[in-house]
Amino acid sequence: MSTFHIQLHSHEIGVTRQGENTFIVRLPEKTIHLLRRQDNEGANHWFEEGKDNETTQTSELGTAIDSWLAQNDAEA
Repeated sequence: MSTFHIQLHSHEIGVTRQGENTFIVRLPEKTIHLLRRQDNEGANHWFEEGKDNETTQTSELGTAIDSWLAQNDAEA
């Protein structure tokens, strides 16, 4: 498990990685569990745990998480 912060809409948001595709995101108004799923073409889609559709919010959070992971993997 690792913890890091992402920037979204001028807010610093805490993220804890629970597994390869599972993240706990601490938003100012609530904490959500995000799941990353890949489609058959390899594109990532982000879903709140227990829900079946990607929203604008989950997509934006997922994009920020993907960017953070890509940048930090490149630095390692």
